Amino acid sequence: MGTKGRDACLWIFFALFPISVFLRGAVWYAALGVMVCLALSFLYYCRRYLPGAAGMSRGLGLNITVLLPLNPLWARLLIGRNIRGGFGRAFEVHVRSEKRELSQYLQLFTADLESARNSFPGAIFLWESSTPLPLLVRRLIRRGSLDGSAFLQDGGWPVPRFPFTERDLQKGRVKRGAIISKEEAVS
Repeated sequence: MGTKGRDACLWIFFALFPISVFLRGAVWYAALGVMVCLALSFLYYCRRYLPGAAGMSRGLGLNITVLLPLNPLWARLLIGRNIRGGFGRAFEVHVRSEKRELSQYLQLFTADLESARNSFPGAIFLWESSTPLPLLVRRLIRRGSLDGSAFLQDGGWPVPRFPFTERDLQKGRVKRGAIISKEEAVS
C-alpha cells in the first residue's frame, strides 16, 4: 500500500462520501461497500502495516530507514515508463525524522540502503524527498539511468498528499525516484 496508497484511499473515501448522499438503491450500497473497504484498509495501514514495516526494518538492522512493502503492480503504476527493467518486490523508502548532523545522516542512510540492497536483490526502491541523497544513491542513479533501472525527477508522485498527512518537505526541492537493486557492488 505505502503512503501513496493510503493517500489514494483517503481521497477516494472522501470523494465518495458526499456523492453517496445523492445515490439511491444498489448504487448507494455499492458506494457504501467501497467506502467500508477503504476505511478498513486505512485502519489496517495504521494498526498492522506501519508497525510491521518498522519491525521488519529493525530486524534487518536498518538504523534510520523504514522500508514499506508495496504491491509490485502499484509500484509499476507509480513509476510508469520511467523504468524499463523488471523487479520482484517493491518498497517505499522512508527515513525516520531524527535530529542528526547531515554527515551522520548521510552515513547512516548509505549504510541502510546498502544493507537493503543486499537483502533484496532485484527489488525496486521508491522515494520522494527534499533531503540530499547520499553519494551511493547518486552513483546508482547515474549508472541505472543508462540501462533504465533507475531515475530521479523533480516533483512528487502523481497521488497528491491528503491534508494533515504532509511531511516536512521543502516544496521547491522535492524529488522522486526509484532504483532497481542489483547484486554487484558499487565502487
